[in-house]
Amino acid sequence: MMRTVPAPHMKNPHAIRSRPLLLLLCMLVAPAFIKAQQAGFTYTASPVSQCAPAVFTFRNTSTGTPLSCIWNFGNGNTSNDLNPVVTFPNAGPVTVTLTAYYPNSTSSATQNFVVYAMPVPDFSVNTAIACGPYTATFTDLTPGGVQRIWDFGDGTPTVTTNSSTVQHQFTRIDTFDITLTVSNTTGCTKTLKKQDFIKLAAPVINVSGTGLQGCVPFAATLSANVTTINNDPVASYAWVFGDSQSSNGTTPGITHTYNSAGNFNVSLAITTQQGCTATRNFPQLVKTGTAPSNVSFTATRPDNCAGTSARLLATATNASRYRWDFGDGTTYEGPENDINRVFRISGPVTIQMSAGSNGCFTAATPITLTNNGPVADFSFTRRCDNKNAYNFTNTSAGSAGDTYEWDFADNSPLDNTMHPVHAYTQPGTYNVRLTVRNTVQNCMSTIFKTIQVFTADFHTGVGTICRSSEVDYGVVHVPHTLVDSYNWKFGDGTGLTTTNVDIKKKMLVKGLFTDTLIIRYNDPAYCADTIVKKDHLNVIAPVAGFTLAATACEGQPVRFAESSVPSPNIPLTNWKWDLGNGTSSAIQVPAPTKYNASGLFPVKLVVTDARNCVDSITVNIPVRPTPFVHATTPQAKVCEGNSITLHALSNDPVAWQPAYQLSCTNCNDPIASPLKDTSYIAIATNVYGCSASDTVQLKVVPVVRLQVSPDTAICQGMSAQLRAAGAATYSWTPNTDAISGPATAMPVVTPTVNTTYTVVAGNDVACPSASAQITVQVKPVPVVNVGPDQVVTAGSLVNLSSTYSNDVIKWEWKPSTYLDCSTCPQTVSAIRQSMDYALEVTNNNGCKKTDVVNIKLVCDQGIVFFPTGFTPNGDGANDVFYPRGKGVQVIKSLRIFNRFGQEVFKRENFNVEDISQGWDGTLKGKVLPPDVYIYLFEAVCDTKEKFQLKGNVTLFR
Repeated sequence: MMRTVPAPHMKNPHAIRSRPLLLLLCMLVAPAFIKAQQAGFTYTASPVSQCAPAVFTFRNTSTGTPLSCIWNFGNGNTSNDLNPVVTFPNAGPVTVTLTAYYPNSTSSATQNFVVYAMPVPDFSVNTAIACGPYTATFTDLTPGGVQRIWDFGDGTPTVTTNSSTVQHQFTRIDTFDITLTVSNTTGCTKTLKKQDFIKLAAPVINVSGTGLQGCVPFAATLSANVTTINNDPVASYAWVFGDSQSSNGTTPGITHTYNSAGNFNVSLAITTQQGCTATRNFPQLVKTGTAPSNVSFTATRPDNCAGTSARLLATATNASRYRWDFGDGTTYEGPENDINRVFRISGPVTIQMSAGSNGCFTAATPITLTNNGPVADFSFTRRCDNKNAYNFTNTSAGSAGDTYEWDFADNSPLDNTMHPVHAYTQPGTYNVRLTVRNTVQNCMSTIFKTIQVFTADFHTGVGTICRSSEVDYGVVHVPHTLVDSYNWKFGDGTGLTTTNVDIKKKMLVKGLFTDTLIIRYNDPAYCADTIVKKDHLNVIAPVAGFTLAATACEGQPVRFAESSVPSPNIPLTNWKWDLGNGTSSAIQVPAPTKYNASGLFPVKLVVTDARNCVDSITVNIPVRPTPFVHATTPQAKVCEGNSITLHALSNDPVAWQPAYQLSCTNCNDPIASPLKDTSYIAIATNVYGCSASDTVQLKVVPVVRLQVSPDTAICQGMSAQLRAAGAATYSWTPNTDAISGPATAMPVVTPTVNTTYTVVAGNDVACPSASAQITVQVKPVPVVNVGPDQVVTAGSLVNLSSTYSNDVIKWEWKPSTYLDCSTCPQTVSAIRQSMDYALEVTNNNGCKKTDVVNIKLVCDQGIVFFPTGFTPNGDGANDVFYPRGKGVQVIKSLRIFNRFGQEVFKRENFNVEDISQGWDGTLKGKVLPPDVYIYLFEAVCDTKEKFQLKGNVTLFR
């Protein structure tokens, strides 16, 4: 829910700051005809509790018609916006002042309010760790907290309380997050969540003991070890021994006698002093059995040489396991009763064996063996100067005459020296054999030992990575079972000692790095490896950067210059801007943006290159206040040659541009005397270099330089166009029906008598006008009459005659088609189509008059004549049959048939009276006999009408 707070009226003059656009916006705040000039505003806050950080939306309610409006938010920030939205990040009192500037006064409105502090939640609990369900008491430690909402993280409903303490029962073993939401006296609310704050864990029971197997009756000594999460001591122990017997006590140790053979499951239940309980079962913890009988063994071998294998064979009744003590410091226990053994010691050895059943053993009579001859043995060390070479030290027991044979298992020749040095050419696992022989005693002893040949190394998988990326370091070519530790010394100055073969490291610094790995082995035979990789890892990242292209000014477009530096040969591909004013951009150079208030704004740029390496930078850019300026003029027009005083209102120094015809340029009230239309710009600039401008346009009304067309003459009934130039407006008199366009530069007049016209011309009603006159003389026109319209038959001659007045001196018939004289008052037309003839006559004043007569043609078949017979005898008289007549436009066809219907002649598209197109009495060059023939005739009149004729013609010979 939002609340609206009105602002009181205050008369406190302030500096005025504005921009032309804001002037228009402020003029919309109140109706134009409200006379009161009073600053005022309301605001809404989000959240409505006005808890920091709070966003305030201000609404300008100033009345009247302010020229400009300025907001001062009391924290060094200002705004020229009409209805600004401002965030107050810090708690405390706030004073906001709106100053409205009117043409003759200023008005200010101020409101005081408080941005309230958020609570700082904190809480404690009497017991945070327990070994079982319990009730915890929580205490709210938040200063000024009045209401609390608790969420105990165990799925139970939240608890809302005004008390600073609350109790809650936890009923299950688990770890719980505790969340507290606190509201203070001003209604501000904040939440705190403590992860894993309450921990409930059951006691952990372990049981250890000695001699947990033996012969019945068997006394088993059991000892319990119990750990609790809160170090709660155990108050009681309840044992169940698995043989239907149990015991309770307060001490962790107990001895119990088992009287029967078997495997027994032991169970222990404990209770702590705080009442926590736990139970654990230990399957087959105790084993008891009966002693085997008839226990013995034999030892056989072909000779008494120490290197010869001896067979040891045990026998017993009711035995399942055998314990061997070989007399040379080694033992063995297992189910085998038949084993082979080579003794690694010279001299006598006493062998002991016991046969057992479920933990109950019976000893056999010992046997002593004598071991003669040499006993092979050796040690080795890896050379530190050549990690593929090994020093072998012969430690065999024997006599001076013994011989040695070394097999290094790499297909190299056998070596017979006592203490050889051998270098391997390939990495691998080799079983080295040493054979020692004593020829006097005819004894031989052999021993094998395994050595590892390797060249330690590590890899990172990549040579170049982005900063803040993880590098996968991995050790290779190393038998990891030999390793005691890996000691890493990284090029960024950090280090790590670990037993892990593979590690991950996040590189936070860019550069070219040398890494060192020291490998130490748990076998002293292997000297440590040191691997140094110089300049092997290149950590790269672009460097994000930007600057302001110019000073950032409030309410004006702010331009940024991107100056990020890419890694060598890796171009930047993406840019992500957060411009700190709620806008963002994803191009290299963002479009100019605006900030609605002065102050510091955090601008963040994140750049990404072609390898997806990222860098970011955040800069608090200072947005400076912008001055206001309002330029006015008492009037928008000035007559050429006159002057006018301009005025600029601003809270900073003003300069005028252009300097054309100004009395001063660095003053608020220059005198302008322009000779042409000029836009004067008032520019206000403050100490930060921020500027604002306003423009006044002066229209220069030029002196009227009137020009008119000369006097003229017209024939009666005709029109004349008058012409004037050199002004913007024109007014012609007399303004009668005889004039068209009396307010234009070129009116058309049709006077019936001689008339003098006067024009008054001007460029503006406020500036001087000019006048001039034009006289139009009206001359008489002649009289002419060409008689009534005529209707004639196609092919006829038409007589055209006229009557006219005595002043006519010239005649002209139009058109002149078919006329025998086009400039005669009387003429004859051999007309071929219907048409109008106009006779234009001209009198001695040069005036003209025209009359028109219409001649209409009609079509008559009688205009065509055919003879009834012809004599094609070559005497030159009546030799050809053809159509005769006039008024025919074209003959479409003439066809002639004999009495049998045979076509003997055909002619198409020819003219009448054309003897060359007639019939000479032949068919295809053959003379036809005398007879009566039939003709069919089709033609088009001069009137465009079609007609047909049919008849007989007699051919005479």
